[in-house]
Amino acid sequence: MALTRRDMCILLPALMATATTFAAESDAGKNETLKSAIYNLKDLKVEKSKNRDYIPVFEGNTSNGQHMTVHESAVGPGGVIHEMYTHPGDEMFLVREGTLEVEMEGKRSQVGPGGIAYVASNTPYAVRNTSDQWARYFVFLFGPSNPPIQWK
Repeated sequence: MALTRRDMCILLPALMATATTFAAESDAGKNETLKSAIYNLKDLKVEKSKNRDYIPVFEGNTSNGQHMTVHESAVGPGGVIHEMYTHPGDEMFLVREGTLEVEMEGKRSQVGPGGIAYVASNTPYAVRNTSDQWARYFVFLFGPSNPPIQWK
């Protein structure tokens, strides 16, 4: 069976875990070494605010010492995730539903279901939901802990 990019976007959290056990360890600390695990979004706590949902999946250090954070976010129609912003780590996000507009290096691009955006360390970028539906996406942050975004 051939997998589409959308299928990969939905399955990626489980694939990234490369689990050897089925124990969920969603409370890994920032400086702990991550253990192999399965993370099911339905079992994790959703943090809700106006026009935004946030599900922290895990945060910690990989076996080679690389800091990594994974979460799923959702933003309502017309929502601004953040204006131009930079951080010291690299970021990759995969859109599950809806469409996000990503602005970086003077260009604006639409990223829809199954689409992936990669933002290298210290690259200024902005992300908005310019569509009329909710956008859901997974965020993977690699490297130094990122300063918190001040949500609007």
